[in-house]
Amino acid sequence: MTISEILARVEKTIQTSEEREYFLIHEARYTYILRHLGRLGHLKKLKILDVGCFPYHLGGALELMGYDVYGIASAHEPIKNKKVVICNIEKDKFPYNDNFFDLVVCTEVLEHLPQSPALALSEARRVTKPQGYLLVTTPNITRSINRAKMALGKSVMYPLEQLLEDDGNGSNLYHRHNREYTLKELIILVRHAGWSVEKAEYFVSYTPFRRRVKPDPLWLASGKVANYILMVLLSEFRDTLLVLGRK
Repeated sequence: MTISEILARVEKTIQTSEEREYFLIHEARYTYILRHLGRLGHLKKLKILDVGCFPYHLGGALELMGYDVYGIASAHEPIKNKKVVICNIEKDKFPYNDNFFDLVVCTEVLEHLPQSPALALSEARRVTKPQGYLLVTTPNITRSINRAKMALGKSVMYPLEQLLEDDGNGSNLYHRHNREYTLKELIILVRHAGWSVEKAEYFVSYTPFRRRVKPDPLWLASGKVANYILMVLLSEFRDTLLVLGRK
């Protein structure tokens, strides 16, 4: 099956309109990651750990590609799957033996952690086999949209009302982006956990050409196309970071 066919099969498993909208927003990112893993052509029948695997789109796609997939989900985003465990990756050791996986993927997770990701990245290395891989993606804090916001005097952080919600005890803690990173910062974090960095790059996750539930008005669509062209021309302005580490 092609990656498009695999993702189409994953999409058919979606039960709600909200989850389908999420899938469509992230479809280009899923495609890029799956193609990237496909370039590791010497790796066959991988045993993969998907850290922060909710919703189970990427994990489901990897299963359809023939990989042996395990997952870690959080208590606020549980998944009913016998190979998915609930774990607080900020505080807990991963419930796996040393040198168990060929590859750990951690996509769009680090930005949600209010505490340091150091333990999670170190645990990922512990459970990975010698010469195994870590693939991390996370939003680029220096992306073009954020630069434009800063130029207009606006914050690039989550809305202030989320900080004040319920006297600071609101429910958005792990649903918002608590800390985004530059590419240099992400490289430092991965190396700090003991990984060597084989690749570090910017890429575009959120294209204006994606399928969507409701089309954008013309003015917004035009702005998104212009921003996409800018991201293509200037890599540092792209919306997403990818680091491939090796043990």
